[in-house]
Amino acid sequence: MSTDLLIQSHKATGHLLKAIKNCLAEPNLEAVRVAAAYARWDGIGLISEELEAHLSRGGKFEFIYGAGNGVTTPDSLLYGLYLEELHPGQVFSYMVEDKYCNSIFHPKLFDFQYRGKNVSIVGSGNFTGGGLLRNTELALQVQAARGTRFEKRVSFAWKELKKLAEPVTVKRVRELMQGERAGSERNPNDGLIGNRRKPALKVGPKVAPKPLFRKALKIKSNAKKSRVLSKLSSISERPSRLYLQIFANETGGNVGSAGYQVQLPVATLSAYFGVGIDETKSAEFRFPKETIETNLTHFDNHTHRVRLRPILDIPRPAILIFDRVDDDTYKVRPERRGRYAKTLAEKCVEQSRAGARKWGFE
Repeated sequence: MSTDLLIQSHKATGHLLKAIKNCLAEPNLEAVRVAAAYARWDGIGLISEELEAHLSRGGKFEFIYGAGNGVTTPDSLLYGLYLEELHPGQVFSYMVEDKYCNSIFHPKLFDFQYRGKNVSIVGSGNFTGGGLLRNTELALQVQAARGTRFEKRVSFAWKELKKLAEPVTVKRVRELMQGERAGSERNPNDGLIGNRRKPALKVGPKVAPKPLFRKALKIKSNAKKSRVLSKLSSISERPSRLYLQIFANETGGNVGSAGYQVQLPVATLSAYFGVGIDETKSAEFRFPKETIETNLTHFDNHTHRVRLRPILDIPRPAILIFDRVDDDTYKVRPERRGRYAKTLAEKCVEQSRAGARKWGFE
């Protein structure tokens, strides 16, 4: 058995991040286990590429994060569901919501199982941008052969932690968000104590990875992409703009008219408008000359229509541009006719299936 003490400070940042990346890059890696009191996408995203490469080689990933603590974010939990969709049977997502006001789930374990050996990093750093990169942290890295007492104790500890945990589901993450018990990726200081007027520490590696919805857009399978985006909804960081193609055969108008109903692709209803499966939300659409208030309902199928009277006389095909004002308010305008082809090619790069309307996020 060998040990090493990892020391991370303001003058030597990223030691824990480097150690974890080195472990993920080693050959013969079979499984990764992470237990962390706090988890945020600004930390997980720093190793997401390496983690996904491990899964693409047939490896396993299992995590248990503390939840409902005001720091762990929805996207950190939803990333597990994202990975489960892409790598079924290889990813196992768990969370622990504390039952008591004076007792919290507080472990920090990064465990790597290889053929013939086990490497465990146990210390003070959480699965966050601060814990992996910026904070002053200490961690003990232990390497032991498989079957040794230490390796068996780590596996025993993992089993004990799992007894406290429950599987991550969209429903449970949504409950945390609605109860205002989840952290926000928009506020990197969630849960931190101290003077927030102090300057931010500058570090070398990129601290703020792309939002989770942007990673989902890179999934090659349209069916898997749609399923992943449908799980994000209001509990994930959402795009600020939607480009949506509308066709000449929309329904809802007078005979011979283009109509005023728009069918929303399931991925846009969830990931942009924030309406989760089996949810209904009110929304306000502000057109240049009229404001429409309506309900958006996400049934578990691919038919989601919204009535927008101001589009009745817009020549088709066309592109509607939605800009978010706040969570449930949007400014809407049609793209200029002269820019239709250019915007369609450059901005409407997503399509659920051949022949369907095209759309895109910003």
